[in-house]
Amino acid sequence: MRFLTGDLGARLGVGATALTLALPAHADVTPAEVWDDLSELLEGVGYEVSVTESESGGNLMLGDLTLRMAIPESEGQAAGDVTLGLADLTLEDLGDGTVGLRFPSPMPIELRVSEEGTEPVEMTLELAQQALSLVASGDPDALNYTYSAEATKLELVRLLAEGKELSRDIFSASLATGPLSGSSQVATADGKRRYSHSYQADELRYDLSGSDPEQPGSTGQVSGRVTGLTSRGESVIPEAAPGSDAAAIMGAGFEGSGTITFDSGQTTFALTDGGETMTGSSSSQGGSLKGAIDGTRMSYDFGLKALSYEAEGGDLPFPISAAIDQLGLNLSMPLAKSDTPQDMALGVTLGGLTLSDAIWGIFDPGATLPRDPATLAFDLTGKVTPLVSLFDPAGLTKLEEEETPPAELNALTLNSLTVSAAGAEITGQGDFAFNQEDTQSFGGMPAPEGEVTFNISGANGLIDKLIAMGLLSQQDAMGARMMLGMFTVPGSEPDTQTSTIEVNEQGQILANGQRIK
Repeated sequence: MRFLTGDLGARLGVGATALTLALPAHADVTPAEVWDDLSELLEGVGYEVSVTESESGGNLMLGDLTLRMAIPESEGQAAGDVTLGLADLTLEDLGDGTVGLRFPSPMPIELRVSEEGTEPVEMTLELAQQALSLVASGDPDALNYTYSAEATKLELVRLLAEGKELSRDIFSASLATGPLSGSSQVATADGKRRYSHSYQADELRYDLSGSDPEQPGSTGQVSGRVTGLTSRGESVIPEAAPGSDAAAIMGAGFEGSGTITFDSGQTTFALTDGGETMTGSSSSQGGSLKGAIDGTRMSYDFGLKALSYEAEGGDLPFPISAAIDQLGLNLSMPLAKSDTPQDMALGVTLGGLTLSDAIWGIFDPGATLPRDPATLAFDLTGKVTPLVSLFDPAGLTKLEEEETPPAELNALTLNSLTVSAAGAEITGQGDFAFNQEDTQSFGGMPAPEGEVTFNISGANGLIDKLIAMGLLSQQDAMGARMMLGMFTVPGSEPDTQTSTIEVNEQGQILANGQRIK
């Protein structure tokens, strides 16, 4: 059974947002106008909406609300559909030009995912709320939803898979929030809907547990907590024909960006197998996730602070623990076909990694090596020319059949490189341009031209310590020192070296001015 990813996942997300958030403004709005806007949004992203409408005292009751989205056949997978059934909703005229959205508590949510040739997966969820307020205001072309709740809890109460109903002993899941508040705005103009939202929750808690019915005694449990959660975002959704694929939606002007942050997070787990139980936990002191996408490019930036991990039991011979001061990843890349070079970037940071003495003791029981925090970090930027849109499956398939890469690499800059561990460190920076006309000099890849410089410290000291530990023989050490001598020159400080590797326009490779190819 496929899960909800890509184009389908995005549409489901928009549908869920439309049904669980609310909208603001300055003029009056009626229940019917609010529902018209929401239903148009749902249908616009591919849902078939089925509902029974009735009016009473100026209020609009929505009964038997069902949303269905078809899953087209793709990549050899059969077609299917996703059906979402919601409990009765009421859009209440509050008498001041605003509309309140009223949900029962707990509110049952029925989810059914089917695929041709397989048994459907069915879920029943219950959403409970305390002191929920959800109010729409404004006018049909500029709506604002404001919402707040003292607490919410979403819980899985029924799961049917492969024709069998799984008890809560086999699998259970729940997600709860503490006090929360937020707002979202939607405006319609020029055939496009523009959305923005802001959300805050003091606390989010999750709990998952399960067991393998085919292996008695095999169980797992994961629970966690996130504090100070915030989310902000904006998007533009263009009008598109029903069933439009991602390429059509992106080409019509889709845009989206958002930021999620949190103050702290903790997770605990317990896994039992064969009578052995492994327990552990992880924590962090905050983090963030930023992203943006449109028809031409995407960017992504993820970071965690002060991440720690520990575990014991199970197959582990002893308790282990590790911590890292900073964990980060950033990526920026073009998505659309282009005749000119486009910007790209990639960065990774694993900063300040420390391991417990028990882990160090495996390979360094005598504490010969310095146990300073280790770091691996690099920052790359460059230029690439995309030969095909990433939203063009036919074009990608053709390039794959022709064994042609999807993009040309035009230039690459190493803005920074840091590798440090066990008392040694390497830093570097440099840049290269690539000649697309010359694919012979370097075995089929475009010929590079440029240079990169490395600074090395502590290498000989590390070699000496590895010899003392018996991890490196004298003969191997001699070979390593000879390599250092061939590719580096001494630095200004003891046990330091520098190395400049250059590739010139003739295809020659030089190390510190000496030709090596």
